[in-house]
Amino acid sequence: MGARRVDSTGGAAVKGRLSTVARKRLLRFVTLYPKALVDDETTVVHNIRVASRRLQQVLQILLPRGKSSRSKKVFRTLRKVRRAFGRCRNLDVNLELVRGRIETTTASTRQAWEGVHLWLEEKRALAVAAGRAELRKHELVDFIERLQSLLDNAADDQEGLAQLAERTKETLSDWRDAFESARADPVVGRIHAFRIAGKRLRYRAELLGEAGNVPVKPMISALKSLQDDLGLWHDHAVLRDHVAEFIGQPGFMAEEPGMCRALLLEMERDKQRDRATIEEIMTKAEKLAQNSIQLESKAPSEAETQKSQ
Repeated sequence: MGARRVDSTGGAAVKGRLSTVARKRLLRFVTLYPKALVDDETTVVHNIRVASRRLQQVLQILLPRGKSSRSKKVFRTLRKVRRAFGRCRNLDVNLELVRGRIETTTASTRQAWEGVHLWLEEKRALAVAAGRAELRKHELVDFIERLQSLLDNAADDQEGLAQLAERTKETLSDWRDAFESARADPVVGRIHAFRIAGKRLRYRAELLGEAGNVPVKPMISALKSLQDDLGLWHDHAVLRDHVAEFIGQPGFMAEEPGMCRALLLEMERDKQRDRATIEEIMTKAEKLAQNSIQLESKAPSEAETQKSQ
């Protein structure tokens, strides 16, 4: 069975800007898919997850809310592919953090971090294998044909852009709520929820910009900067969990008490630094929240969308 060519340039089946964006994102995703089966570079793992998320974002606008069984299968595949490499991505960023610790720490602590690094590498190898096993379960040709058929019958540009503007405003409201919750009580769970809300808002805003809403782009830049800070905070939190798991191996504390003490001291210092980091992030987020009205006001109304057509 042959797949239709993934058309990223438009054509008769492309009804508007959002459909064009969707086809470009589909091309990006299906290009990375086979690469992830043979190349375990950190950039490949990261890029296929981002590509699946970006494609899903535009499809949520183009395809009806009451999804058909065909569209549900498309969304399910995208989620499974993204989650297949989620653990691997966490291990990648933690390995990078640990390499930094090895290069900068004292000789007595370096041995402990080298042990963590070796352990994380072993876990990553298993995570990559599991991720590839998940990818092999899905038929890529079938996925392409199903999605292209859905795009051929997707909502027109006018309706899609109006929905995008409305969904972006809803996501912005959710982000503000998550920010207020995290600022009032900055515990790990609330900060994580705020990070996820920011990720959703950023992807919605980026889609809005890619669809032609140029004035929203400065807001996208500010969101990216904030999300980078929150992402680093998250990476450190995951590292502490990994260190706890490493230390908690059966018999490890009895056999390596010195290594355990060194790592626990490092994690306590790391936790203290994170508290200061969160204060800085919340200050930065407060400024962004005050300016976030720009995103709401610059998202085109339905009337403006019709006029642009």
